[in-house]
Amino acid sequence: MVSLDGVFGWLQIDSVWGWASPPLRLQLGNSRGHKRMGEGGSPGGGGGGGGAGGGARLSHTSEKHPRAILGELSALRRHRELCDVVLNVANRKLFAHRVILSACSPYFRAMFTGELAESRATEVTIRDVDEQAMEQLVEFCYTAHIVVEESNVQALLPAACLLQLQEIQDVCCEFLKRQLDCSNCLGIRAFADTHSCRELLRIADKFTQQNFPEVMESEEFLLLPAAQLIDIVSSDELNVRSEEQTFQAVMSWVKYNVAERRQHLAQVLQHVRLPLLSPKFLVGTVSSELLIRSDDACRDLLDEAKNYLLLPQERPLMQGPRTRPRKPTRRGEVLFAVGGWCSGDAIASVERFDPQTSEWKMVAPMSKRRCGVGVAVLHDLLYAVGGHDGQSYLNSIERYDPQTNQVTCSIRINHDDVDAYCIIVKPP
Repeated sequence: MVSLDGVFGWLQIDSVWGWASPPLRLQLGNSRGHKRMGEGGSPGGGGGGGGAGGGARLSHTSEKHPRAILGELSALRRHRELCDVVLNVANRKLFAHRVILSACSPYFRAMFTGELAESRATEVTIRDVDEQAMEQLVEFCYTAHIVVEESNVQALLPAACLLQLQEIQDVCCEFLKRQLDCSNCLGIRAFADTHSCRELLRIADKFTQQNFPEVMESEEFLLLPAAQLIDIVSSDELNVRSEEQTFQAVMSWVKYNVAERRQHLAQVLQHVRLPLLSPKFLVGTVSSELLIRSDDACRDLLDEAKNYLLLPQERPLMQGPRTRPRKPTRRGEVLFAVGGWCSGDAIASVERFDPQTSEWKMVAPMSKRRCGVGVAVLHDLLYAVGGHDGQSYLNSIERYDPQTNQVTCSIRINHDDVDAYCIIVKPP
């Protein structure tokens, strides 16, 4: 018995439950059968409330807790409470907590938990980092929120690389991927290379190669260093309709600053596949270029190309990097396989191949089975002409529209035809 004697008089408590609720008696086991512990089961009441020793349990993980904690930590920093380090970045002082910075950044963790002088200092100077970018990254450590935009991405990415904030690096790279176009892809490529963003570098490289005819017209292309130009024009994936475009791009780059770049001409020109040029272009344009005629190494490359074109019987012995065709992928262009013969019968199916994804896909079939069918494209519409359906020759034309995936059927012609050939004649 406990007695309390105070200003409120005298109170006697017979037990510890005198002023609180007694222990709850929870019924365990099968609630439907209302069995007591030990009834209808093994000794000790197996099949009870689902916890170790048969006790009832309720497991809970709060979704609000992390957000609430971050909010309180951010408030502490904002009010400069319990802060134990100040980051001096240019002219700005950033108050923070070592444990938060260390938990978010391997850079800070190494700084504050190692034997460096900064591990004991109350103020730490961070050099060669944009002060606004650093403040945004520290704020991200406390709020898990950041906004990447054109005005800050070039400062944020290097700062995130320094602090080893991989998530922010990925966000910056994703932002830059979405901004890629023919006028900036080379700058983004160089930026990614500088900061070791391999995925962004790969995407920018691929974009440059696929859009080379447009990229070569940009100012960024003319400002490329020689090493980067060689990386681009040496690629098998360079998307050019003919090697003439590659030659013209190289010559435009050299002539942009002839005094400094003519020394690099032979080094760059060896990656242009001169043997794949047409004879007319090789003789009429390349041979007449004064910069090439005045350089011994360039003349040797020109002679090699002429020999390749003039001696077709010797070509198997002259194979090399400059005689290997490129593998261009023209955006928007696809291949259609129309009709044909399968398992002993003509077929009506039409399949579409996309070089971008290297995938075949079935599209709307023709209304008639056709083998030996003539196929042509006019105004982005696919025409299937004549052919044989396995029993008789056909005198009809079907038109397929890739935009709507629909076939217009049975345009009749005056005679039956099989193994038809189609020619598109454009008016003068």
